[in-house]
Amino acid sequence: MNSVETTEYKVYSYRWIVLVLFGLVALVSQMIWITFAAIEPSAKPFYDVGPNAILMLSLVFMIVYIPMNIPAAMAIDKYGLKWGTGIGVILIGIFGILRAVSVQYHWVLIFQIGCAIGQPFLLNSFTKVSTNWFPEKEKALSTSLGTMFVLLGVLLGMLITPFLVSNEPLDPKFQDPTIMLYIYGGLALVFMVIYLIFVKDKPETPPNAYSDKTKVFETKGTWDLFKNKDFNILFILFLFGAGTFNAVSTGIAQLYNSIGTAVVPGFSPDDLLGILGGIMIVGGIAGAITLSTLSDKYRKRKPFLITSAVAGGVCSLLFFFVEYFVKSFLPLYIIHCVIGFFFGFLLIAALPVGLTFAAEITHPLPEETSNGWLMWVGQLGGIALIGIIFGMKTDVFNFIIYAAILAIAAIFAFRMKDLDAYEL
Repeated sequence: MNSVETTEYKVYSYRWIVLVLFGLVALVSQMIWITFAAIEPSAKPFYDVGPNAILMLSLVFMIVYIPMNIPAAMAIDKYGLKWGTGIGVILIGIFGILRAVSVQYHWVLIFQIGCAIGQPFLLNSFTKVSTNWFPEKEKALSTSLGTMFVLLGVLLGMLITPFLVSNEPLDPKFQDPTIMLYIYGGLALVFMVIYLIFVKDKPETPPNAYSDKTKVFETKGTWDLFKNKDFNILFILFLFGAGTFNAVSTGIAQLYNSIGTAVVPGFSPDDLLGILGGIMIVGGIAGAITLSTLSDKYRKRKPFLITSAVAGGVCSLLFFFVEYFVKSFLPLYIIHCVIGFFFGFLLIAALPVGLTFAAEITHPLPEETSNGWLMWVGQLGGIALIGIIFGMKTDVFNFIIYAAILAIAAIFAFRMKDLDAYEL
């Protein structure tokens, strides 16, 4: 591995290979997660089940995350980046391809649960990759690039899946998702093999001060996380912010049920939902890279977290109420796509900044510990908000609730200290 000398530490060029390989397996895991959320109108008649059963194929990823968070963090802590994360890579590779084997719903659900068990081993490793391989000035950026692969997986799942599974209600043979499932499962297997061959746990010498410090064993240090006031605030921010993103991604059909074939002639409901969701994720990818780069440059985390919460709340309100002001100028669907882009750009961008900040302020606890608990509470928030979606009779209450909880998140964010109070 080629290296570049820094003041105290070595930075290896192989770090980019590790990041890309980690990113690819994370990408395909999210394509597997979001698969059925993007084709609900087609999947219901094919599997001969109700809409809640199809939603469960995506929701199960959040449900399984809750009991699997601690075992995943312990495995990463004990076996390191390659093999701790590798457990999840293997599970997703094997169960991902098995999803295509049966056309019976209960088997697809079982194999989806197998993939869901593997997901925490990947999502809990974002900051582990950054701390093991990247210099201090690139930590938030590398975490955002890892997040970008996750968002790209959601984007591809939303955009590509509807076009691989035609929405022709009078011709069931066109609703068969088997080919699409084989494609996604095949990608999971290929990326699994490449990951296990080429990923290295860590470089020969540490790239930053955080990597160079002795870590506290995960089970011993978990409770110390919650002794840190700012981590508790981040915990609340992820409950609301990441919960909102997970709820919107998983339940987009229920959230925005006014989309229909009459909105944009020539496009099916699957197509329109996929495009809208995809635009949100494109905005999220752009925002994650932009805000993380600025956060690293100025060594600030707090202002970006506050901005994301406030802007996310404003976009939530605009998403619904804008139709009363500008729908005469542009088609409503186009306006929603524009707002959706900025919703993603400003809200999702907080994810890598928050994960990096958590690892920094709770050091020397293992990165996978803080990472895992924040992702865990984001899943919990998503489940709760999806429940709220089903309890509401009109779309307006959903968007008002999202705006309100993001406003509360912004108030909490104001109470945090910034990175300069924690520098080593």
